[in-house]
Amino acid sequence: MVGVLLDGRYRVERRLASGGMSQVYVGHDDRLDRPVAIKVMNAELAADPAFIARFTREARAAARILHPNIVTVHDQGTDDHHGAVYLVMELVRGGTLRDLLRKQHTLTAGEALAIIEPLLTGLAAAHAEGLVHRDIKPENILIDRAGRVLIADFGLARAVAESSHTTQSGKAGAVFGTIAYLSPEQVTKGYADARSDVYAVGIMLYEMLTGQPPYMGDNAVSVAYRHVNDDVPPPSELNQQVPGLVDDLVIAATTRDQLARPADAGQMLRMVREARGELDLRDVAVPPVEPPRPIDAGPEDDPDLDHGLTAHVDAAGRVSGTRPQSRAGSASEAPGTPPLALDQRLSEDTAAGAEEDGGATPIRARARGRRRWLLPLSLLLVVGLLVGAGFWWMQYGRWTNVPDFSQARGEEEISRMAQDAGVAVSLDPPEFSETIAKDSPIEISPEPGERVTRGTTISITLSKGPERYVIDEGWVGQPSEQVLSDIEALAGDRIVVESAEAYSETVPAGSVAQLQPPPGTELKPGETLTVTVSKGREPIPLPDVTGTDPDAAVQALMDAGFSPTVSPTQEFSDETAGTVARTDPAAGTKLQPGANVAVTIVVSKGPDLVTVPSVKGATTDDATATLQEAGFKVEVKTVFTTLGLVADQSPAGGTQAKRGSTVTITVV
Repeated sequence: MVGVLLDGRYRVERRLASGGMSQVYVGHDDRLDRPVAIKVMNAELAADPAFIARFTREARAAARILHPNIVTVHDQGTDDHHGAVYLVMELVRGGTLRDLLRKQHTLTAGEALAIIEPLLTGLAAAHAEGLVHRDIKPENILIDRAGRVLIADFGLARAVAESSHTTQSGKAGAVFGTIAYLSPEQVTKGYADARSDVYAVGIMLYEMLTGQPPYMGDNAVSVAYRHVNDDVPPPSELNQQVPGLVDDLVIAATTRDQLARPADAGQMLRMVREARGELDLRDVAVPPVEPPRPIDAGPEDDPDLDHGLTAHVDAAGRVSGTRPQSRAGSASEAPGTPPLALDQRLSEDTAAGAEEDGGATPIRARARGRRRWLLPLSLLLVVGLLVGAGFWWMQYGRWTNVPDFSQARGEEEISRMAQDAGVAVSLDPPEFSETIAKDSPIEISPEPGERVTRGTTISITLSKGPERYVIDEGWVGQPSEQVLSDIEALAGDRIVVESAEAYSETVPAGSVAQLQPPPGTELKPGETLTVTVSKGREPIPLPDVTGTDPDAAVQALMDAGFSPTVSPTQEFSDETAGTVARTDPAAGTKLQPGANVAVTIVVSKGPDLVTVPSVKGATTDDATATLQEAGFKVEVKTVFTTLGLVADQSPAGGTQAKRGSTVTITVV
């Protein structure tokens, strides 16, 4: 692959590592001009359509997780020209946790927890997204040059396990993983969840503290047996420097009872942080990691190969295993040799014991003779047992019935029933139901009682209960725009909202004055909610305070709900001087009471009186001009027109009259 340009974009530059499933290369993204890591799946996987479909789904799911402690997935693709199925990831400059353990063999409690905490932080983010890793091990934990801890290969174990090359020959529901870190439920029931990842983290923590996993053996069967039947011992039995609190973390994470473990990485993370705080180990840093060994190093240079037994575990708990390839890609077993199943290993071990040397004494010859017929008989018994067990498994053992989840109440009870039956559960988004109680299943697929293979995933839709929308009492008195927005967020178009307006003596204008039905009522879809918006207080006529004392007028207007002020300027009026001449607005005007409605009180200076000029004896024109100049109107009465002079006037000259009033003159 070196030198190949995948899909016209990703240039393969040099090989970085090699394994049983893939080859990892340093590459370059020519489009974005950046270095990348390219994982190219092996040919047998690339030729499997089931693997490609699962690999694509898992890669998309992993790409959704953007977290500093998870290797970022940039792209995924299939290059038909080069026959390559590949994954493009960020290039991490550093090494793996396995490289660190090769160098130091064991870590201090502070160093181990400094690695475990960011590891769990990234794993918790994945668990929150519903993703389970299934193959947590030191080889999949990367540490860059800055001490950042990252998790690699999310979803890859599941994609490989569900491809046809691992599920053929009756291994439906197989789980692919590394046997040293495989949880008991993966061995016995063939499925994994977040607690399975927690178990693997606990095994890694044990290995970091002691230099070895708790269970080792020459074959996958013996290691798997111990995972199922033995309790992981406290690491302090091998390393007396391990504090009791760290022992407790290992034991809690690796308990065989799946439900007794921390529910997910987030819960385990809180326990680790508490332990670091109590032990005053928060300042301990992640130790530096040496660069990985050269790609051409052989298996003889790797003392830890036994720790990496790779296992295929089918839904019945039958285990088959292979040793990992070296970094150069050379396997410890002959190329093309399939994983040995348990019955094959037993047959080969028994057959090996049947070989004898010749030239024995008669007594030894007789002994050999007895062995000659005992060994075939033993083999016959073993084969018979295996055939019987295989028949039982194919006909009965690998099958189970879908539990009656309809009787379950809540996710915890569903999980317990699924575990007891040996099936997995996928919860679809919950739905409303008028007949099914909240948190009870609405739909179950396959249906309860149906016969399925162990490890089958059952899809369950839980009820959210009846679809009801409760009218919030806090909406009354709130601005109408906010209330309408809240109603839309709560129910969308599932309820009908009508608006109305009304005056209110208590609710400010623009806020909700009333809801109908009233707050606390539960509305069904399609029912109507009427939102009445306040127009403020109802307008009332302005009281008439003309002619009253200004102070009394102020109090009367305030009592009516207005905010009166007295004008500093007085004016003439018919009202007595010092009393209210008028108001602005005028008395009787309808106004909404409120502090923001201003009313001005104008105080009277009394009538505007002036002296009437005397115009007797003056001509009509002269008299009219004189009176008008004094501010009066003139009315002329003519008796006869002989002289054209004023004979009389009313009011009389020298008296006081209101400016603008009329003076009548009599002309003769």
